[in-house]
Amino acid sequence: MARPSSGRPAPSARSARALAEALALVLPADCAGCGAWDVAVCPTCRELVSLTPVRSDWDAPMLCLPGDAGPLLPVWSLADYAGPVRGLVVAWKRTGRADVARVLLERAARGARVWAHDPDLVLNGADAVVVVPAPSGLRRRLRGALVAGDLADAVAAGIAASGAVAPGRAVRSADLLRRHGGRRHQSGLGLRARARNRGDAVRVLAGPGPGDVVVLVDDVLTTGSTLASCARALVAAGTRVVGALVLAATPPPGRTPPPAR
Repeated sequence: MARPSSGRPAPSARSARALAEALALVLPADCAGCGAWDVAVCPTCRELVSLTPVRSDWDAPMLCLPGDAGPLLPVWSLADYAGPVRGLVVAWKRTGRADVARVLLERAARGARVWAHDPDLVLNGADAVVVVPAPSGLRRRLRGALVAGDLADAVAAGIAASGAVAPGRAVRSADLLRRHGGRRHQSGLGLRARARNRGDAVRVLAGPGPGDVVVLVDDVLTTGSTLASCARALVAAGTRVVGALVLAATPPPGRTPPPAR
């Protein structure tokens, strides 16, 4: 995915990443999900990040906005953001574990190959399918930790390999969205505060072509305010947004996550 030069990691960030990867080759690791010894992600935790071919009650619900008469766009989730899956995502986002990232991106690409055939995801169009990541904050961009961007690359690769898009139509990822300045990070905010914080806090750098269709990608779905803001901005720019895929979604209260498949 082509990204502006401002999104590239600084030399110190690249050095730190290279050092972490070198150490991972000689030091034993534990599973970021359950703590199993000497494996980055154990087989059981790996299988928790999956998407079944048929929509079920484990899929993320359609995203609704307060005051809207109906859903804005359908959202699919690969996993519940709870238990071992939460540990995996946190290890990727906050500690930058490259071994965990490789597994999660592989699972995202695998899930996207399934997702592309879902009858509720309408990818028909004259031109390209464009996978657009939710915007990363400035600090994350300066560190080169573009988690949603890497996820969008993996999802685009999965859709392209699925066979669900007609030959001749391109599938690509594009980093088109930016946050408006002055917004706080969502972490630690309550439901209403998250909605106020995101609001219309997204701007479009350059819209896809008139015949393109867009799918959104983000790492974690909580209230849906970030994806809602992304979709509103893209629709206002004249873009057709057909759905969103997230790595994990906060489960409704009282729901027990499914067993590993």
